[in-house]
Amino acid sequence: MIAINDFMELVRQTNALTNKENEEDLCQLVKNYANLEQVMDWLNGLVECNNEEQTLKLASLMELHPLGFEKYVIWNDNFDGPRMRLHYWPENKWPFESIHDHRFNFCSTILCGSYTHETYNVKQGNGNHVELELTGSTLMKKGDVYYFPAGMFHRVLPSDEMTLSLIIRSEAILPYSRVVDPSTKILRNAFGAKNKFIERISNLTQQLSKTKSGLISGGGN
Repeated sequence: MIAINDFMELVRQTNALTNKENEEDLCQLVKNYANLEQVMDWLNGLVECNNEEQTLKLASLMELHPLGFEKYVIWNDNFDGPRMRLHYWPENKWPFESIHDHRFNFCSTILCGSYTHETYNVKQGNGNHVELELTGSTLMKKGDVYYFPAGMFHRVLPSDEMTLSLIIRSEAILPYSRVVDPSTKILRNAFGAKNKFIERISNLTQQLSKTKSGLISGGGN
């Protein structure tokens, strides 16, 4: 067994999260260490952890992801920096994912179960409409590892079994990700939590300013 911090230090030393040329080194490292038994040991360590601040920080990043899986961050460096997380799809509860890219590079391995990984070429059409070209379809099974760069389009298709994958992602490289609805072929931009927060606070401030101006002009208190 290897401690989670020691493993992430080995990940950092590959320099693969920022340099795609080193992706094979990272994939081999993940294949050598990151199996289900090892990840369960890391999870037990989190449960028994006495660092309440760190536990609360990781808990705040837990979510039911818009793409349909449960996301658990189990290691993070800093806000929007490198992270290690689990993606969990319960048996027979898979929605179909939209086609999307990521703001970051990542390496993934299947800990149990399976899914089909599709890659796409997306060409801009009129307005927000795009053209989609399927460029690859691979059945990913337990123990399989792959690297996927920021800005490339893909999606995951369901299997009939409970599936758990481990994701090791870089810090954000691009300002936003892009999501395509395969039924309408309409593309939209999706921003990270920091940008979403700033945007919503800015919108709230604008609304409050309008309300305040209305109260002043109307003689309200």
